[in-house]
Amino acid sequence: MSGIPVSSIYHHFGSLEQLFVVAQEFAQTEAQGWCDAQLRQISDFPGQRSAFAGFFSELVDGWSCGQRRLAFSWREAQVLATTGDMLTDVAGGWEGLWSGFWQEAGRAFSLGCESIVAARVFENESLLHMLHWRRIVDRAGLAEFGQGLGAWLTGTPMPAAPWREFAREQAMRSVPALPARDAVAMAIVAAAGELIGRGGVAHLTHRAVAQRAGVTLGVVLHRFRTKAQLVEAAFEAIYLSLVSGGEIRPTGADAPLPVADMDEMAGLIIRTPAERGLQELFLAAARDPSLIQFGAQFRYTRGRKSWGTVQAIAGSGREVGNLEAALFSSFASSLARACGTTEGEAARREIQRELQVVADLIANGDSGTCRVS
Repeated sequence: MSGIPVSSIYHHFGSLEQLFVVAQEFAQTEAQGWCDAQLRQISDFPGQRSAFAGFFSELVDGWSCGQRRLAFSWREAQVLATTGDMLTDVAGGWEGLWSGFWQEAGRAFSLGCESIVAARVFENESLLHMLHWRRIVDRAGLAEFGQGLGAWLTGTPMPAAPWREFAREQAMRSVPALPARDAVAMAIVAAAGELIGRGGVAHLTHRAVAQRAGVTLGVVLHRFRTKAQLVEAAFEAIYLSLVSGGEIRPTGADAPLPVADMDEMAGLIIRTPAERGLQELFLAAARDPSLIQFGAQFRYTRGRKSWGTVQAIAGSGREVGNLEAALFSSFASSLARACGTTEGEAARREIQRELQVVADLIANGDSGTCRVS
């Protein structure tokens, strides 16, 4: 795009990886300036939790839509962080940037230890808000999502969410009919999805898929002749894993999850595999207008697998709706992205701490008091 010879890039930067690092550092500097500008705008505002919902939705929209180039830079750094120490450091730079921002924003709205919930939900929702479907519905649904988060933080009832319910219904209706596959084709599709999840599109080859699926190279080439068809098959596998599964109903727990269950949930998050394939699918849908139908499905069908957990935490005194289940799904997805595959007892305790913070919000609406230290 720049018209500069490739040799000049290597002369000045040594490698494409080093060029990526420099570009990321520049993006982080710009992002820091944007974050500082947001905090300056509320520096004299008498912060209160009841005002946080409006701030949250404006923040997500301003970042994901108003700063789209920087938003892509952040997500690309997350995707590539597993490829080398240099890129891991780049991703760490983004983590530090947002950690500092949410410390300040949390103080501005008196969120205390519960600012981690806002930070986690922002991390996930700002990714999903990059997926455009219908602008009016997306923006109105984001406002409802912010109001739901505000209800958690203030201990008030979950608001109605007619825009999100409409979008959810439309999304469920628009789930595409995937092609019929025999057992061999499904094995190839699953293998392609696993390879993208582990190493990205660059690691997806016909030979690698054949080896992982346990079939010959000729069989893969016969079913999926081109690399593009193989990529489509991989995304089909990832998409199926995302939208499959129904609601998991509670098993009768009427009290907040005990410590043993928190430990089990922490273990599940630690064992969560890298979400690279899912991240790449999200970014592909965000970039490609032809994939717009996926935007609604990715954004508005969340929470089906989380519903039972949230209902168990809330207890039998009230019924959990789709909005609250989606909020918990957003929090848990971000936590898994940040801490998945983490090792060590200290990491497990930190995950448990965050889970207990959000469980307290769901269970008793104890806004402003953290039971965990």
